[in-house]
Amino acid sequence: MWSTLPARSTTLAPTETGSSSSSRTNWAMIFDAARGGDQHASDALEQLVRRYWPAVYAYIRRSGRDVHETADLTQGFVCDVILGRHLFRHADPKRGRFRTLLLSALQNYLQERHRHDNRSKRTSGRKPLHFDDTQLAAAESHADLSPEQAFIAQWNATLVRRVLERVRNDCLTKGLEAHWSVFEARVVRPMLFGEKRAPYSRLIEHLELSDSGQAANMMTTVKRRFVQALLDEITGTVSDPMQVEDEIRSLLRDLELQS
Repeated sequence: MWSTLPARSTTLAPTETGSSSSSRTNWAMIFDAARGGDQHASDALEQLVRRYWPAVYAYIRRSGRDVHETADLTQGFVCDVILGRHLFRHADPKRGRFRTLLLSALQNYLQERHRHDNRSKRTSGRKPLHFDDTQLAAAESHADLSPEQAFIAQWNATLVRRVLERVRNDCLTKGLEAHWSVFEARVVRPMLFGEKRAPYSRLIEHLELSDSGQAANMMTTVKRRFVQALLDEITGTVSDPMQVEDEIRSLLRDLELQS
């Protein structure tokens, strides 16, 4: 019932697997991945790779490479730097955002990489990186941005999609399918796809609601859940709680840059 309205589906592609991933902070996952040596660390590493490759892809694509070379370089960066050089072991919340470390490592990698590198050598012993179609399409959508802007835009888009998926699942679990449908039509579709907000009259008809007041209250309920989930997600990416407000301001400013 959550997707009662017609038009494009807003089913969000998962950025990590496992039911426990949504309750683990970004830095906790990084520390788990850096530790290595067991299945828990391996799972954290896989989840983090899924989380961050779209931003890496977006940066490389906007730096002038074609689709095939971008995919190859993204695969190479994951295998050579994130995995081969154990990038997560160099992450330290006291030294700043992991996003900054990742971007710096990517820029250095592109400077030292040459197209004659042997791709089979990079991927040997590991399954190839899976480029999810939904995330790939999003990473291709920043043609008017610089590489750095595209990286940040895709980073933020991945974060927001992860939060939306969390809120959507929470609504479905708690019997708030209609609430999510209102929020989807009034907030999610306009934000992700640039669609016009569905009028309350249409929502009332499709969801059999009593009036626009009920629809507005339902949207507000989910919006509050989204804001709280966003705060939780951002809190998990910084080491100092005092940085949360700055990070939210940065996110909103960067999202405005995309519009």
